[in-house]
Amino acid sequence: MRAFLFQFIVQLSSWSSLRTTHRWATWMSRLVWRWSEKQRRITTTNTQLCYPQLSHDDQIQLAQDSLAETLKSMFELGLIWKKYGDDIDAIVHQVHGHDVLQKALDEGQGLLLAAPHFGNWEVLNLWLSRHPGFSFLYKPPKEAKIEQLLLRYRGQGGANQITADAKGVRQILQVLKQQRILAILPDQQPKSGQGIYAPFMGQPAYTMTLFSKMAIKTQAPVVLAVAERLSDGKGFDLHFRRASEAIYADLETSVATLNQEIAALVNLAPSQYQWTYKRFSIQADGSKPYRPQ
Repeated sequence: MRAFLFQFIVQLSSWSSLRTTHRWATWMSRLVWRWSEKQRRITTTNTQLCYPQLSHDDQIQLAQDSLAETLKSMFELGLIWKKYGDDIDAIVHQVHGHDVLQKALDEGQGLLLAAPHFGNWEVLNLWLSRHPGFSFLYKPPKEAKIEQLLLRYRGQGGANQITADAKGVRQILQVLKQQRILAILPDQQPKSGQGIYAPFMGQPAYTMTLFSKMAIKTQAPVVLAVAERLSDGKGFDLHFRRASEAIYADLETSVATLNQEIAALVNLAPSQYQWTYKRFSIQADGSKPYRPQ
């Protein structure tokens, strides 16, 4: 049933425009905000934790805006995959830091690319797929049918999709040895034992160590990238930024640096970060920030 619904949304949205899908997503977000106490609680908890300097009303507004942006990402899928899959440049307005990306590639050591959950990853994926051998790490969904759809749509530009398991780690090293781009979404909370605590937006966040271990081991150039959604359906701006050299320090420093770099990108447009995700659910003191009060 979920696979059917997923395919239905993809097909339906492919017949529309960016502006129209954004309007539908904004309308839907108001319903979700009104009827889903759980979603309100998660999103508002995140904005309160990460933006204590904002007034209560502004924290709520940011949470509402973030929910709308998250739904826009979902409603955009059909357009991005089916309408612009072969012509992604048609919805890419500007590429900021293209020289940063090219310079890193010219070093001939492969490229580790950190792509946090901001804006729309699918646009970035298809744009990067023009680079031969482009690969990215992914976590398979629970339903095999949905995974098959994702593999088909995300792979239409030629991207090599690597599962996040022991076999995948070996493939990662091979991609970098071949001087290719390897992308990882580094801000998903890892399973227990696969991360360490590092500050993120002023909060202790259990953060994956895989990305930093790869950076330290290979010394490959590290670039962060996002696809920022523009207003009024104008498309997307891509941003590429070179990570600080501290990313190659000891593991604790490297992970903290990664979170700092992600936070800097979030500040481009805070509502476009995935605040609907339980980023701080694992805490060292056992506290449960998302638990109903």
